[in-house]
Amino acid sequence: MDLFDEPDTSPYVSSRYLKRPFVLRGLAFGAVYLAALGGLLSGVGVSERDLSAAGIAEKAYYALGLYVLGGLDIGTPVGGPQLGRVLLWAAYFLAPVITAFALLEAAVRLFGPLAIRVRRLKGHVVVGGAGRLTLVYVRKLRKRDPRRTVIVVEQNPGHPALAELQDVYGVVVVTGDVASDGVLRGLRLDRAHRVLLLTGDDFTNLDAAAKILRLAPGLAGRIVVHVSDLGFIRETSGSSVARDCEVFNGHEFAAMHLVQEHLLGWFQRTPYSDVVVLAGFGRFGRTVLHQLQQHAQGSFGHVVIIDETATRNARVFEDGPGFGDEYAREIIDGDILDPEIWRGISAHLSAAEHEPVVILGSGEDGTNLQAALSVRALHPQALVIVRSFRSSPFTEEIAQEAGVHAFNLAELVESGMPDSWF
Repeated sequence: MDLFDEPDTSPYVSSRYLKRPFVLRGLAFGAVYLAALGGLLSGVGVSERDLSAAGIAEKAYYALGLYVLGGLDIGTPVGGPQLGRVLLWAAYFLAPVITAFALLEAAVRLFGPLAIRVRRLKGHVVVGGAGRLTLVYVRKLRKRDPRRTVIVVEQNPGHPALAELQDVYGVVVVTGDVASDGVLRGLRLDRAHRVLLLTGDDFTNLDAAAKILRLAPGLAGRIVVHVSDLGFIRETSGSSVARDCEVFNGHEFAAMHLVQEHLLGWFQRTPYSDVVVLAGFGRFGRTVLHQLQQHAQGSFGHVVIIDETATRNARVFEDGPGFGDEYAREIIDGDILDPEIWRGISAHLSAAEHEPVVILGSGEDGTNLQAALSVRALHPQALVIVRSFRSSPFTEEIAQEAGVHAFNLAELVESGMPDSWF
């Protein structure tokens, strides 16, 4: 699973993202209920009940009973002021209608075909996947365009991010495979504003993009495709998807910022060729090294790679984009929390007589922070950088106290998303 496929479940509540139909139904319910209650309190009676001695609570109960389909057996309005009878008669007719519409809408949501739910869509945004990238994108979109209809297609109906996407951001969720022809044909792609394919599966994203171009060629140039694997991006560079879609790598957004804003300045201030330790060599770690090779060539002379599957991941990197020849490298298979690994690296660095650059970039935020504190204790003057996915006050506080630089991918990815996507 890709890091970006895991949901960010941080709380975020804003009333402007509540669905308008829900608000209107609530107002209608309240208005009709108050009309019924007002009619009964004004002195209007009913033919099948003696309410002359009834209190407010009993009349409130009978007013609420009008929403039961078929109504309570209380008869028709009699006596009392004319305005009160008008209000009560209006409630008699409108309350069951509101109830019937609510039940019908619930039935359509639960059982209605996709075509019924989206047939009136126009200018909507379709997003494939409900993972972290989707939450980052939808959050930023809602800040800029609160009213835009967003459809999220997610294959897993139990995905933990769906509740937040629906309740907080008001998206329409469609359960299904975004690469399925049947699902795509039901999304009114010919009338969509933009499509973003952000699932954690590179092939699914690319396959869905190719099918969308075939079904709705007018979307060319307005399809965003996330591909985590740098090698996959290179191997598919000659395809129609690469030509007519915007293919991006979320890790690359963050890695470019990290290298350009933090590492290049450090390298310029050190008179020696730095030792760079990459603790965690998954997709993020590999992307950081790729950016270092592109933008900091000659600034570092040694790279140490630590990961439980470091050798395998190094082979993946060697196939593309490939290691550079201008630096030495050491590959260590192991847990980045293993003290013995860091003691061995420290002995090597003592001979070099200068402090390293250590980037803690595994897929576990807590592991990264814990390892960063251990490294700081061994190397008080080193540049230690700890990666987390989302903003964490706890991480920021501990990192600041320890003199460790903390950054989160979500902010960097969000800032790297171009305005044209919104």
